[in-house]
Amino acid sequence: MGGYIKRREFLVGLLSIPVGLLGISADKTVLEDTQQRETARILINDDPMAFLEQGLLTRWEIYQLGGSLRITHSLDLWMREVTEFVQAVQGTTWHKRALSVLTMSYQLQGNIMRDLMDFTSAHRAYRKALSIARELEDPELIALTLLREGFIFFHQEKPLETIPYLKGALQAINNRSSLHLRKQILGALSEAYAKAQQPQECWRSMGLAEYLAEHITQHQENTQDRSQFLFIPVPVTAQKGINAVLLNDYARAMALINKSLATYDPTLIRERARLLVQKAEAHYGLDEIDACIFTAEEALSLSRSVGSTKTTVQLRRLYTALEQSPWRKERIIIVNIVTLCIPLLLEQSPWRKERIILQLGAILSRNDRQITCTFYAT
Repeated sequence: MGGYIKRREFLVGLLSIPVGLLGISADKTVLEDTQQRETARILINDDPMAFLEQGLLTRWEIYQLGGSLRITHSLDLWMREVTEFVQAVQGTTWHKRALSVLTMSYQLQGNIMRDLMDFTSAHRAYRKALSIARELEDPELIALTLLREGFIFFHQEKPLETIPYLKGALQAINNRSSLHLRKQILGALSEAYAKAQQPQECWRSMGLAEYLAEHITQHQENTQDRSQFLFIPVPVTAQKGINAVLLNDYARAMALINKSLATYDPTLIRERARLLVQKAEAHYGLDEIDACIFTAEEALSLSRSVGSTKTTVQLRRLYTALEQSPWRKERIIIVNIVTLCIPLLLEQSPWRKERIILQLGAILSRNDRQITCTFYAT
């Protein structure tokens, strides 16, 4: 709940919302205050601009905690509402605030399309977000858009095309403090360098990110910036573990990832699934096949619950590696690979929406060890 209130306070600085409209009270319990405020806002909406801004914040929170599946169905309607509102308030004092909401809405749309591997639509959304951010001359929104769009290329196995976007994001906030955003960009840049097999540049960027993380921790009360509420920060230990996997340093990666998972927020399902995929790959690199499959199954279950297609694509690559590995004929592979590979294959098949396929996928996703499957070589 404390984070919820902080996010509402962030809107004061970001979009110039009067504090009184947020109803933040230190004298009431957070739960009672929130319920009364939201009920009043629904019944009497005397500030449509603040209502729209709260709607944006709520959608980002749903996306961050529940993934794409929880927000996709209402996204088109939301985009139409925001676009119409921007047109309606043109020439008023609300116009810039409305454009800020539209920019962040396009970023959200881009993130969802990127998660679903619809990269063409993701690029289109980010381009619109970037155009509006430049119109507003807002360095942080420009940097955030470049950061997010750059990772489209990362998921297309094109890390060298990611790097210029991330460097552009750093340049956009060059003369601003924005420590949280700068740390996030440097961590992402280190990952892009790792994927491009440039270890020296990777660990140099990671070192800068770690330095900023320490500075933020030591001076937390003086390093608040609005951008930290627009993304989920990747812990330094987790980022170093991911980088180590990409650089094939599996033993180091395993130690770092385990350390990070021990304290990782369990509500951040997408991020936890992503980290488990990296852990599964590290197990595979260490020839720990049983642990690899067990971890991959856990990652698959989490990623499917939030609709993260890009995570299942990573798992599909791991499945392909297992199929081609020296252990492919061992019983542990045949028995366990069923619950890993079948849901992935079903989700991509032409019959994926048929009732019998949906039922089979649901059964297999429970990892029921009593199921007996037979593979025929073709």
